[in-house]
Amino acid sequence: MLRAMMIARRALLALPALAMLPRLTRADTAFPGANLLLVALSDLHSAQERAPAALAAIDAALAANRGVPALIVVNGDVFERGNALALRSEGAADWAFLAALRARAPVVLNIGNHEMALIDDPAIMVARARALDLILVSNLGDARTGQPYVPAHAELRLGGRRVVLVGIATDEAATYRAPARPLLSLPAPAAWAAASLPGLIEGADTAIVLSHAGVAADRAILPLLPDGALLLGGHEHLRFTHAAGIARYLHVGSWQRFIGLVPFGPAPAPHLVAVEPGGAEDAAQARLVAEIIAAHGRPEDREVMFTLPAPLPLPRAARLACAAIAAATGSAAGLLGHTGFGTGLPAGPVTRLDFDAFLRFDGALFAGQVDAAALAAMAPRLNQDEEVPLAARIGDFAYGGPSLNTGRIAANGWVRLNAARFLGATPDFVAAPGLMLKPVVRAHLSRA
Repeated sequence: MLRAMMIARRALLALPALAMLPRLTRADTAFPGANLLLVALSDLHSAQERAPAALAAIDAALAANRGVPALIVVNGDVFERGNALALRSEGAADWAFLAALRARAPVVLNIGNHEMALIDDPAIMVARARALDLILVSNLGDARTGQPYVPAHAELRLGGRRVVLVGIATDEAATYRAPARPLLSLPAPAAWAAASLPGLIEGADTAIVLSHAGVAADRAILPLLPDGALLLGGHEHLRFTHAAGIARYLHVGSWQRFIGLVPFGPAPAPHLVAVEPGGAEDAAQARLVAEIIAAHGRPEDREVMFTLPAPLPLPRAARLACAAIAAATGSAAGLLGHTGFGTGLPAGPVTRLDFDAFLRFDGALFAGQVDAAALAAMAPRLNQDEEVPLAARIGDFAYGGPSLNTGRIAANGWVRLNAARFLGATPDFVAAPGLMLKPVVRAHLSRA
């Protein structure tokens, strides 16, 4: 990461997932006939090295659709505590990115579980976001007052249309930092939506629901949408689209690897634009990132963990991490939660910041024994980064490998604690003494 940054750095019929979600170049983002252009981001996680390129991609899309009203939505998780530069700078690049977005168009932020990654008190985070003239939506409540932190919905007039946006948060308490949990009232997303959503979006010309609750809740929310609406998902770092009549359900991924462009006409039409540093970048944001590196970078950030002969995209790198814990524990397969990873790994020297952006959390390792039949039953729930129908998706999933054919399996603590959801079973995992996730994966990749 540091090296890249320093370069300025009603019926639910599943459509095919990634293969059918159109991907555009920056030069191919004009949408004739659109009456609203939605720019969608989600789960940014302080990926400040990509922010200059993301702004340039957004500028290209806005320029290609000059005269079309534009709206930018950020579906939660702007911040990342595991990013050392973000932590030391108090998210300076992230706040500047939000301000830069607001300079381009109205911005609606749905509060995610990582909005309290750097600021423990949601009320303080809300005040700072409002000072940037951001519009915040969420169904999160303040446990101290019994009142909502922000309205659950917002209404805008764009191009003569009444656009209504609704924000829904995850109720998974464990995904919020411990200091914030006592300050939060967490409604069950699907039940809250069933009771509240129809009244909030009634009469809207364009209804946009920002759900940071995950696929399981979204499956119950989707049938509540009127024709022509959009459900923007988040929280689980997925990337796919799904049609429900002429409504759409969209996930745009995480870590600013893509931005979503959704032109509205008779129906929303989601597209993706890839974001990579090294091409066109917003100069002001690039300068700011360089200044933050100079002010807050430390020698340990530049420590080389290992060197790779070629880049490792996230799916391949995650599977190698699974192989690493399998080998370390004498297991046939290693299982690691999908959202425990951030982004892939670059070619050449991999710094500590690069490695931390790839493998977000450390922790103890565990191993357990399952028979071949049980492992085969788990297999459809694993590795859901490929094309998967909506009905079969579990949301956040576990990567698994290298072998899913037999016997002993290894896992980190998150998979062990959430085994029923990830695996559809609860194996009897026991601690693997002396083994920690990050050192095991680092050692394995250093030999790759």
